[in-house]
Amino acid sequence: MTKKKKKKKIRRKIKRKNKIKKKVKFTKKKNKQKKIEKLKEEKKLKKRIIKAKQERSVQLEKARRLREQREKEEQQERERLDQIYKRRMEKAEQEKLVQLEEARRLKEKQEEEQRLKEQEEQRLKEQEEQRLKEQDQEEKTNQPEEEKTNQPEEEKTNQPEEEKKE
Repeated sequence: MTKKKKKKKIRRKIKRKNKIKKKVKFTKKKNKQKKIEKLKEEKKLKKRIIKAKQERSVQLEKARRLREQREKEEQQERERLDQIYKRRMEKAEQEKLVQLEEARRLKEKQEEEQRLKEQEEQRLKEQEEQRLKEQDQEEKTNQPEEEKTNQPEEEKTNQPEEEKKE
């Protein structure tokens, strides 16, 4: 073997080694890139998971707020209806009291009218009795006077008759 051949051989060996080194470097580089990509994907995935969790918590918060708002509105509606019911009940109670008061006044008025009517009847009765008593007294007083007056009239009538006779 000659020197040339030896050199050639050595060059080939070196080339092979270099190829192998390059392949190793390339595969190492490729593996490294794959690892980096895998890590990047994991980071992206973690970010997406975190983002999804945040979105979920935001949606849950919105749902909680909506539920609270709905409950608050329902409570306000209940309170409004309770106030309306109370007002209606108070109004009905007031109307009932007014009707009772009117009934009481009407009853008092009727009782007062009845009492006045009885008083009037009593007064008329007393007046009638008084008038009758007065008539009786007048008749009693008039009867003796009539008798007295009747006698003189008779006498007067008699006198002219007597005079006539004479």
